[in-house]
Amino acid sequence: MKNKFVIFGLISILISLFFGGVAYQELVAENMDEVYLNIGYCTLFLSIAVYMWHIKDEKQKNNS
Repeated sequence: MKNKFVIFGLISILISLFFGGVAYQELVAENMDEVYLNIGYCTLFLSIAVYMWHIKDEKQKNNS
């Protein structure tokens, strides 16, 4: 249970990669509204992953 922030961070990165792939497919299909939507979701989940790692580092600092 110690590594729950790392696991949530990795899951967020995998989800963001999924949305990035969907955005690329929509770019090839020239559907720009869907591209921007999926890039937004990709950015959201990447920021969640970075925040999870930040929380993990803060918890380690406080416990030391």
